[in-house]
Amino acid sequence: MDFITTLRFIHIFLAIFWVGTTFFLTLFLEPTIERAGQAGGQVMQTLITSTRFSPTIALSGWGTILAGLLLFWRLHGFDVAEMFGPHLPLTLGATAGILSGFVGTFMQGRSAGKLKMLAQEMAAQGGPPTPEQMATVHRLQATVSKGSRISAVLMVIAVIGMVV
Repeated sequence: MDFITTLRFIHIFLAIFWVGTTFFLTLFLEPTIERAGQAGGQVMQTLITSTRFSPTIALSGWGTILAGLLLFWRLHGFDVAEMFGPHLPLTLGATAGILSGFVGTFMQGRSAGKLKMLAQEMAAQGGPPTPEQMATVHRLQATVSKGSRISAVLMVIAVIGMVV
């Protein structure tokens, strides 16, 4: 297998994982967790604090982006006339994918990290969470959820740009 084929495989495999997981999270898991109330909160807390979910999603996202940029560079270069001429859909798709990576890192990732620290703090205090802690939990969960929706829309644009 040559370098370009290997990069394509990596890019497509990671993108399938990243996009699929994002859509599952956005369309099914988050609404279910929200409807489940306190039990759903415990599931989300376990997902964030006891698994490698967040770093795995981040790795798949940035791996997709890096492999895609390397592919673009190797196949088309970064010639502005090419990028905004015959490869404009690909350029727009790549831009949407990169933006999705930033949303995931800076909006969802940071909020998930804060949720993890807050969950550890609440577990260590031994008693029930304070109203302020619960308000913070809800605010951070809303930010993660909003980031999921934004990422999902950007990913649809990215996929369309890849296939046009």
